[in-house]
Amino acid sequence: MKRYQILVTALSLGASACATVDAGTKEDEAAIRRSVLAMTEAFNARDDAALIAIATADADFVTVTGRWTRGTATYVRTRRARFEGPLQHAKLRPVETQIRFIRSDVAVVHVTHEISGMLDAAGNAIPPHSELSTRVYVKNGGRWLMTAFHNTGLPASQQSH
Repeated sequence: MKRYQILVTALSLGASACATVDAGTKEDEAAIRRSVLAMTEAFNARDDAALIAIATADADFVTVTGRWTRGTATYVRTRRARFEGPLQHAKLRPVETQIRFIRSDVAVVHVTHEISGMLDAAGNAIPPHSELSTRVYVKNGGRWLMTAFHNTGLPASQQSH
């Protein structure tokens, strides 16, 4: 929990201290958008290698159920188990992506997506609904990699469908 609190504090301080940060380039923004799309495609295809390719090895992941994992290898293992259960037929559809550069090599990205095909504990289909993820990207060796991901469900009043 302490590491998460440090990350949140750092992001908060960075955001307030860097109000006049130089925006990333159009190429940076395009690279991040490609990474967001690649993560969506990796989820839909159940492609673990594609997910690992767009994240730092030590990335933090907090799922919509509140499960917090550290590192892509651990996240992939826990996600794989969910793909055998409630997410076995689930598909994501991106709705909106907003990117804000904290520094020239750090960006906070908010992605709203619709998820369909989920199952409840009894195996019944759950209606499609919207979720919002907050992702932190870092530019590493010229590549934009996701280093933190936090997902949350949106209330019915904010659903996109």
